[in-house]
Formats: sequence, structure tokens, C-alpha cells
Amino acid sequence: MNNIPDFLKLKNVEKSVDDISIFLHDEIFKKFNKHGAIIGLSGGIDSTVTMELCAKALGPEKILGLTMFEKESNKNNKSLINKISKNYDIEIKNIDITTILESYGVYSNREKIVKNNFPDFSSDCKYRVVVPPNFNSIGMPYLEVLDDENKQHKLKITSSDFLSLTAATSIKHRVRMTLLYYYAEKNNLSVVGTTNKSEYLQGYFVKYGDGGSDIEPLVNFYKSQVYQIGDFLNIDHEIMINAASPDVWSYNATDEEFFYTVPYDVVDLILYSRLNNLSISEIQQLSNLSEEKIQSLIKFQNIKEEKSKHMRELPHKWEPKFF
Repeated sequence: MNNIPDFLKLKNVEKSVDDISIFLHDEIFKKFNKHGAIIGLSGGIDSTVTMELCAKALGPEKILGLTMFEKESNKNNKSLINKISKNYDIEIKNIDITTILESYGVYSNREKIVKNNFPDFSSDCKYRVVVPPNFNSIGMPYLEVLDDENKQHKLKITSSDFLSLTAATSIKHRVRMTLLYYYAEKNNLSVVGTTNKSEYLQGYFVKYGDGGSDIEPLVNFYKSQVYQIGDFLNIDHEIMINAASPDVWSYNATDEEFFYTVPYDVVDLILYSRLNNLSISEIQQLSNLSEEKIQSLIKFQNIKEEKSKHMRELPHKWEPKFF
């Protein structure tokens, strides 16, 4: 992500960082009247940048980092947490949420669906849900299984199976949110979220899961800009190049494979173009995309934004009519 397009570059990264720091300081200490901040650490760029911004704003002694890995978590992400603990003088608490997820039936419910579609499934297999990477349509998600002989199997699944798999998976996010608020309330801390603008506008978060927080400092920054901030803050190189992933499947899937179908630079280009009403020809000048691909991506994002609209809203309230 070093080649950030000029039109997406922050004009003054240092000022942006200072402004966020002031915002976090005022929100947490003055408005919320809390002792500090708690952040869910995943080993990814968003949570690491958020943690560093909070440490800069409040002081590292006011920060609690919470890791909530489980048996299907990517081992590389776990190792990156060790780098964070060595490089940053903040308290990090590690909680394994496997048994909690087992009690909800997360693994058993998902594996039942996988076995129905792939009878040879065993504990030695890995699986994930993937969105087809094509420009011509949104594409129907499919199940991908890596068997015990390291062979890939791509399987069509029904919409019911897809919804059941993702519903069970969302429990992982909601368990993490619950634990964040437990430790936040216990220690009088504010829960600081890590959702960026690219995710927020397309609904790439779980309502009352990773979307549940008190403050969202990155929500007005595209993913490309988060990398720019990370570079300015000298975030560890391994974290900077770690492929963004939801990290919720035993067979790891990147954000591109699972949700966006295209790299983040293209996601951000189309998001920026839509928000700034750029024409197809103007988008072509900023990229090497064909007119057909641009139109398909715009349609793709419009659908995702509309379908996720409810996720960005407060609960709808019935208003009585008085006559």
C-alpha cells in the first residue's frame, strides 16, 4: 500500500494525527469522563494504528489492548501481537474465546453445513466462504474446503447455508464486543473501534460486533489512508504488509476474497469517485480499469451500501401520532 494515489493522500498526515489525538483525548477524558481506552487487537493495521493513536492521545499507561483469538485464528496474527507487546509500552491482555464460541455452537453449527456439502470433511480439513472475484456481477458466495491432502474443493452453497454460516460467524465478533465492554466497564475505559471508511460505507463490519464501540477514530479515513497514517507512525513493517483479513475461518481468507472482490486501492478509488461524483472518463484517467469494469464496480458498491444502510443507523423507533 505504499503507492497511494495522489488524490487519496492526506495532505498533512502529522496534522491529521494531531487532530485525532486531540479528539480522542477530549472525548475520553472530558466527554465520557473515562480513565482511558480499550482496543481489540487483531495484529492488523487498523487496530495497531488505533492503539498507537490512543497511546499518543492518552498516554500508553491509559491503554488496555485485548486480544481475543480462538482455535481458528491465523497463527501469524498471534505472532504479530508479540511484536506489538515488545514495541509498545501498553498493557495487553490475551483471552482465548474458543470455549465461549463452543458454548454457542459456532463451530458445530458451521461444520454441520460444511459436512452436508462436503461429506469427506474432517477435523484435518479447513474451510472458508469466498466471494467470486469478478467484475461482471456481485457473484454468489461459495464454500471452499482445503482437505487433509491439501486439495482445494469449491462448492456451491444455498443462500440458506450462506446465511447460516455467516450468522454463526458473526457470533465471534459479538463475543469480542461483549468482552471489550466487560473490561471497559470494569476498568472505567472507553471502547475505541477500528472500523475505517472503506469498511463503514460498504457495511464490512458486524452490527453490535466490531461495529459496537464508543468512539471510531478511523471511520473518516479510507483504508489507503490508514496505511499512510501507519507509515507516519512507524508501525512495524510486518503488520503493515500483513494481508487484511476477517480472520474468522479456519482456512484464511483475505478481505478481497471474502468481501470486496478487488484490492483496497480499487475499492477506495471507486468509493472516492462515487462520493465526489467523478465521471467514468475521470475514473479511467485515475486507473487502468475499463469502462465496463468501472460500471460494474460502481453498481457493486451501490448495492452493498444500500443493503448495509440499516447497519449505520440507530434502531428505528415508532413515533406515536397525536391528534
